[in-house]
Amino acid sequence: MREVIREMVNGVKSNEPLKWLSPLDAPFRLAGFAWGTKGGCYRRLPVVESGVLRKEVDELANHTAGGQIRFRTNATKLVIQAKLYAPNTAEHIPATAVNGFDCYLGDYGSQLYYGTTRFPHDADHYEYVFIEDLAPDMRGVTLHFPLFQGVHEVRIGVNEDAVLEEPSGYDHDGKVIVYGTSITQGGCASRPGMAYSNILSRRFNLEFINLGFSGNGQGDPEVAAFINEVKYPSVIVLDYDTNCPTLQKLVDTMPEFIRIIRSRHPKVPIVVVSRIPFGFEHAKRSSYHDRIERMTFQQELVNKLRSQGDGSIHFCDGANLLGDIWNECTVDGIHHTDLGFMQIANGLTPLLQNLLEAR
Repeated sequence: MREVIREMVNGVKSNEPLKWLSPLDAPFRLAGFAWGTKGGCYRRLPVVESGVLRKEVDELANHTAGGQIRFRTNATKLVIQAKLYAPNTAEHIPATAVNGFDCYLGDYGSQLYYGTTRFPHDADHYEYVFIEDLAPDMRGVTLHFPLFQGVHEVRIGVNEDAVLEEPSGYDHDGKVIVYGTSITQGGCASRPGMAYSNILSRRFNLEFINLGFSGNGQGDPEVAAFINEVKYPSVIVLDYDTNCPTLQKLVDTMPEFIRIIRSRHPKVPIVVVSRIPFGFEHAKRSSYHDRIERMTFQQELVNKLRSQGDGSIHFCDGANLLGDIWNECTVDGIHHTDLGFMQIANGLTPLLQNLLEAR
């Protein structure tokens, strides 16, 4: 890829010698890719033959939402090269979120945002300096992958005398799996680190798996079967209400989706999250009534399953996540800004904390 990408950094030729490394190799650790990266493929579901998954889900699985590169280094300079599937074509999601990486410094408990890649709006590959002229102190680094694009290749460049180490370990091997919609995937955060699963990953020292599929989180039983393959699930969040075009679609899919998961994981906590209010709900009353019908069905389903002995399934009313500022949290009445994602993360944090502490 170095032949494809000119040796240009933020428009200025870089003469400093760097050593270039692949995050697929030690001591780097990748998170968010539950089925691994066989053959260097950054993908959120297993590679499958045509027809195993709906075409839309299969293609969206190549988007790298929730993916992270984790390591520790004393590098004084850190550069990233990325070769993407395509340039940004989204009209309401910032290019920094669609095709960008962002960087946090610090180990768990002290992670702080540092910067986000910038590149021409029509770029499908770029090189960007994240860090320059820092003190050579050993520090944790987390790089978040793009939310709405596939990544063919990524390389990390550091000054030649930099030391790299494995990242600090997670508390345990458990994973939090979040299945849902374009909102789950991260639409419309300003940058990758602001998708709510990524925010939560900085609050819990665990791996988070983002299985948000824009427009296509519709309770596909094949996805439930794949979720069953993930080792050590600690909590499974089902947040796909918004992508079901009708209440009937939700009625038809959710009981079976849960049944499939329970066939393999009878005691893993499941959290069912109902739809968050749309921004226009105050004027379009049909939207309000539709949301209440969906919420009621999901709450009653959870209550029924609990009455049948499943004490590990829980309901979360999405209307409670945004609080009093629900009307100010979206780009288009549906997809969330960073404010909305922070509110969602704030609302889910105590629930997840209670469930994780109880395990």
